[in-house]
Amino acid sequence: MGLPPSEGRLMRSRFLVLVSIAFFAALACGSAQARGPEPALWKIKRGDSTVYLFGSIHALPEYWQWRTKPIDATIASANVFVFESPLLAPKSIGDMRVFLRENGTLPRGKHLSRMLSEEGLADFKTLLSRARVDPDSVNVMRPWLALMVLGSSQVQDGAGQMLAGEGVDVTFLQYAERMKRPVRYFESVKTQLEILHASAPDDDIKGFEAGLHDMVHTRNAVGSLLNAWTAGNVNAIAKINDEVVVKDPRAKQMVLDVRNHNWIPQIERMMLEKQTTFITVGAAHLAGPGSVVDLLCQRGWKVERVKTGTSVPPLACPPGLQAKSTSPVKEIALRF
Repeated sequence: MGLPPSEGRLMRSRFLVLVSIAFFAALACGSAQARGPEPALWKIKRGDSTVYLFGSIHALPEYWQWRTKPIDATIASANVFVFESPLLAPKSIGDMRVFLRENGTLPRGKHLSRMLSEEGLADFKTLLSRARVDPDSVNVMRPWLALMVLGSSQVQDGAGQMLAGEGVDVTFLQYAERMKRPVRYFESVKTQLEILHASAPDDDIKGFEAGLHDMVHTRNAVGSLLNAWTAGNVNAIAKINDEVVVKDPRAKQMVLDVRNHNWIPQIERMMLEKQTTFITVGAAHLAGPGSVVDLLCQRGWKVERVKTGTSVPPLACPPGLQAKSTSPVKEIALRF
């Protein structure tokens, strides 16, 4: 049995906050690099077609060491690069502005500060005091956008100094543009923003307040992700997934499971192309049950974990796994 609608909405708001903080960035911890970086990289090959899968941390500290010779060699071999959405592409700025203009601001005369309880208002003011953003502008934002702005500001302006410009996505996108390699996307900017919008509806003030409270008290609680990602510890990333979504499976379904499912037919079409494709998506999409890697293994694809550092990587697919289905995958409609 699922959660009551009100509790489900509350947990989706919390999910949005934790995902935006944990998977937008994580605070830097020097111990992650004790043995050198070896982020997880997967490979699927059939005939003349090769697809690589790489999990992204969307923002990183400046000078954070994560690239290795095997990763660089793989990047150089790629004919085409694929990302989640063109959210970071300059040409998408216009689409983002339109969406934010239509969906980012509360109706005239409404303010977040007037909608909150005493405790919620205290958390809201705490976060505004930490953020280098205009408080009046945030005060008239819809809850989903306010959570994203405050979460991103906390990550980028905090002790870890996480920078989107140092993130994996930007690094690979700039490389592809510099080398004049084609770039594709699984989703549109509108689809990705609609998912975020649906995660924190205007009428879910309790969920918004829970999100604010979590953000205040998780300021230094996500350092483990960067360590796990840099070390290629996929099991640890999967555990973080479970901790974030355990109380609301529907949130995981909307943000991860359905999207992972819908990317499979696109990846399988890439396996029909005689070229090398390099896919970069958020690290959460490639870890644990229901991940893109898991779904590909279930469909009988021979997925291999590539050695990117000094350690011998674990198997990508469980030994003896029998393909559950080889019939074409039908996409699931996202309902907002």
